[in-house]
Amino acid sequence: MDIVEFLSERITEDEAVARTLLSDRAVSKSGAWYEQRLLLECEAKRRLIRIVESARQSALAAMVSDTGPELGWVPQSLEWMEQSLYALALPYYDHPGFEQDWLRA
Repeated sequence: MDIVEFLSERITEDEAVARTLLSDRAVSKSGAWYEQRLLLECEAKRRLIRIVESARQSALAAMVSDTGPELGWVPQSLEWMEQSLYALALPYYDHPGFEQDWLRA
C-alpha cells in the first residue's frame, strides 16, 4: 500500500468516527466542537493530498516527457512532496499498515 492509499483510508476512518460521535446526543458541546474540527481536518488533509499528488504527477510527467528546459528541480521536488505525505501519516504511526520508513521525513 502506498502512502496516499494509507492516508486516504485513515482519513476515512477518522471521519467515520467523528460522524458517529456527532450523532451521539451524549456528546458535550466541547466534544461536538472537537468532532467538527476533526471533520474539517480530514477535509484539509484530503485537499492537501490532492494538491501534492497533482504536483507529483506534473513533475513525473515533466520527467517522462523531458520537454522542460531544466529538469534538475524534479527529483528534489518529488522528495519534498513525499516528505509532506509522510508528515501527514505521522499521527497513524501505531497503525499496523504504517511503514517505519515513513518516519524518515
